[in-house]
Amino acid sequence: MRSEKLDRTIGSSGLARSGLASLALLLVSACEAPSTSEGVRIFAASSLQGVLERVVQRACPGQTPAYSFASSAELARQIEQGARADLFWSADGEWMDYLADRSLVDSAQRIEFPGNALVLIAPADRPLNLELSPGADLVPALKGGRLALADPDSVPAGRYAREALTYLGAWDALASTAARAPNVRAALRFVETGEAAAGVVYATDARAAGGRIALVGQFPAEAHRPIRYALAPIRSSAAGGELARCLTSPQARLELESAGFDVTETVVSR
Repeated sequence: MRSEKLDRTIGSSGLARSGLASLALLLVSACEAPSTSEGVRIFAASSLQGVLERVVQRACPGQTPAYSFASSAELARQIEQGARADLFWSADGEWMDYLADRSLVDSAQRIEFPGNALVLIAPADRPLNLELSPGADLVPALKGGRLALADPDSVPAGRYAREALTYLGAWDALASTAARAPNVRAALRFVETGEAAAGVVYATDARAAGGRIALVGQFPAEAHRPIRYALAPIRSSAAGGELARCLTSPQARLELESAGFDVTETVVSR
C-alpha cells in the first residue's frame, strides 16, 4: 500500500515535470504567512522553514515578514516571472546566479551563508546499518524499497544528493526508481511516513525531525560540492537589504548555529 501511494504521488520515475510548476505554486501559497500587500516578503528554500521564523523573531525585533517556502528553483522562477519579493535565500549559489544574470537581485549585498551537510536517513522503525563510503551496498540495504530525494534536475538538495550517491557508486542503480520530491522537506516526509526506505536530506532537516527518523550517517565532505546557501536582497528593495543585514547579525548566527547550520560566510562579487 505504501508503494502504491508513493507511485501515485510521484510516479514511477519521479514527479512529472509538467506538474512541478503548478505544485510549487501551491506550496508557495500554502506556506505564506498572512500579511498585507505592503509587508516585506522573504522567498526562502524549504530547508529554512521553521528556523527562519525563529531567527527573525529573535534577531530582528519589529520585523514581521511574509514567508514563501519552496524549492530554490521554483522560487527563483517565481521571482523571474514577477512575483513580489524583497529577499531571496537560496539553498545554493546556482539559482542566485540565475537571478543575478537577469539583474533581479542586488549582487553587491550577496552572501554565501550559511552552510549545511548531507545525510542519509531511514524510517525510525526500520533503521539501516551502512557505512557511507565508496562501494557501499545501498541498493540491497533498501530491500526493494525506494530512496527519497529532492529532484536532482532542479533542486539544490537533489543535486547534492546525486553527487553523493555517485560518489558511493550507487546513483546509476537508483536513478530510475528514486522517489523524486519537489523539495527536500517533501523527501523527508516520505521517510517519516515510511513510504520510502531511506532518504537523502540536509543534516539540519534530520536534526529537526528528531525521533521521527533514524540517522544512518553523514556523507563525507568530499562526496559532494560544499553546501552553501546564498542570500541577497531583490534589486532596489531597501527593506530586503535591511532584513539581509539583520539575518546575518551575531544573534541570527547564534540561532542558525543552534539549528545545526555552519554560520561562516563568503561574500560574492559579480
